[in-house]
Amino acid sequence: MHSAFKHIGLGIIGILVTGVLVVTALYFTPLTPPLVQNEKQELIIIDNVNIVDVIGGTILEDKQVVIEAGIITDIRKAGTRFTKGGGYMVAGNNKYLMPGLWDMHSHLAFNEAPQISMPLYIANGILYLRDMQGIMNIAAKRRLWAESINSHELLGPRIVGSADHIVGDNYDRRDVEKVVLKTSENPNAFIKIYSQIKEPRFLKLAKLAEQNHVEFAGHYPLSIDPILASNAGQRSFEHAHLFIDNASTKAPLLRQYYYERFSNNGVSKTHQPTKIEIINSFEQQKFNLLVAAMVQNDTYFVPTHITKRYEAFSNDNKFLSDAKLKYIPFMVQNLWADDAKGMKAYSASTLNQYYLRGLELTGQAHRQGVKILAGTDTYDPYSFPGFSLHAELEQLTKAGLSNAEALASATILPATYFQKQLKMGSVDIGKIGDVILLDKNPLANIQNTKSIKMLIFDGAVYDEHDLIRQKDYVETNVSGVNNLLVTVKMIVAMFQDNTPEARNAGY
Repeated sequence: MHSAFKHIGLGIIGILVTGVLVVTALYFTPLTPPLVQNEKQELIIIDNVNIVDVIGGTILEDKQVVIEAGIITDIRKAGTRFTKGGGYMVAGNNKYLMPGLWDMHSHLAFNEAPQISMPLYIANGILYLRDMQGIMNIAAKRRLWAESINSHELLGPRIVGSADHIVGDNYDRRDVEKVVLKTSENPNAFIKIYSQIKEPRFLKLAKLAEQNHVEFAGHYPLSIDPILASNAGQRSFEHAHLFIDNASTKAPLLRQYYYERFSNNGVSKTHQPTKIEIINSFEQQKFNLLVAAMVQNDTYFVPTHITKRYEAFSNDNKFLSDAKLKYIPFMVQNLWADDAKGMKAYSASTLNQYYLRGLELTGQAHRQGVKILAGTDTYDPYSFPGFSLHAELEQLTKAGLSNAEALASATILPATYFQKQLKMGSVDIGKIGDVILLDKNPLANIQNTKSIKMLIFDGAVYDEHDLIRQKDYVETNVSGVNNLLVTVKMIVAMFQDNTPEARNAGY
């Protein structure tokens, strides 16, 4: 018996050692090289095209657009003879030209972003990101990605703003003064506010940020009145529960619940109001006061309605069997599946009411002057890189925005948010010529933003075959052996980076 157990023990050890060796080999096996940008054209002429005016909400018909060295230098009548030779001619064929789209709440999230998400953004016409930081510390890599993209090397959207530092998350032990000073070193960086930060620390951060010309944006702090946060200078609030939770007579009770929970290791003596209690205790005056503060302070709102739509449909097997899962790594798919199982603890009717109420209040806030930005919270369950921005635009029209207003939320308003509206955000002379050629008019139907025939990005032309190739590249990278490579690298990185010690290093 002793000998048998000894052999069994050695066998188990052998299996474990083999497993460790295999995982190590997979971890150090390089992934497929990232895609690079197409060759840059010094002169591009798009003739016989209808321009989607995202500022005026109209169509400018029968135009010719000239792009030189990546900049729009002329817009004139279709068919105009161009005196310079050697240009790349694009036949517009009476299709629709609009500016590149922005995702104002994205998460590149993983070190493998160039292989698994960036091409999907480009293939879907999302040419600009505000990246809100993922589950790992990738700030240094993200800066390198941004430089490589801007240098016309790596294929990926322009990272216009990034949350290099975060306060108020589960791991947060950071010195806010150090956070502000580190953020001030990068003009494209801002501080992401997460839900758990409490009032004294938040106000200290806000004061330091103002003194050092640093922006902060993100979740509204759950234990703080968002009017106070808006007055303190928070640049944007994210997610649809903002208005639902804070336009309720139960809002002070909810904030007290969170304050106790964040102060006592998750324990609160105060009853947490249910979603139904919150919905049924709506108070118009509270809503109006919050909206008025946001309008006065120019606080933007990024509702990410697709995240609430997912919750409402988390029991719908057809929804959960989305064909786009083929673009999602195995590990992420498993996380999504676990989340969907957890949602079964909630009433489907309640989740649907909450989702619909969020849409309704976004529409009200918009009509009262709050500026709405399109964002997806990519890699939240069933938020697909690139694809889901189009779904969010549709959600915004369900909330009551016109097709033109929804387009503005993903074009000119993001550019204005970053004070880059003179260079980006619309098809106009003097602006960057990052544009999308659509087969159908998006002002007639917002779903037509998906009818992409071609796009021009940083002076390079990408036709339908290029866009298909980009999607196929990602699908290949999350399939078979490649998927195993990606999964192993993600898991190891999570163990390395997603700890209190790693997340608070340097603070």
